[in-house]
Amino acid sequence: MSEYTRDELLAICEASFVRQEHWSNRDSASAQRQLGEAYALLKAGCEFWVGRDTDRTTIWLSITFEGFAHKDYDGGLDTEHFYLPTRERLAGAQGTDWY
Repeated sequence: MSEYTRDELLAICEASFVRQEHWSNRDSASAQRQLGEAYALLKAGCEFWVGRDTDRTTIWLSITFEGFAHKDYDGGLDTEHFYLPTRERLAGAQGTDWY
């Protein structure tokens, strides 16, 4: 598994957005929404790490950010987990739904 930089992950997110008319799975909308959230958190400079289960098709990504608890309670951070397609998976989808 290669390490992914923030810039590489942002570029993969940008390449992964698929127009609605090309969605082919009942979960495509959810995948696109999660992709947008990952993109926003990465763009905001939040800490991230790529999971060791990342393979040829899927990048498993965890992002930590200042959420509800950080501002109102104990100062803890929230962590969300996301999956992104790899460049190889996107190439196979040829601009259609990679999910």
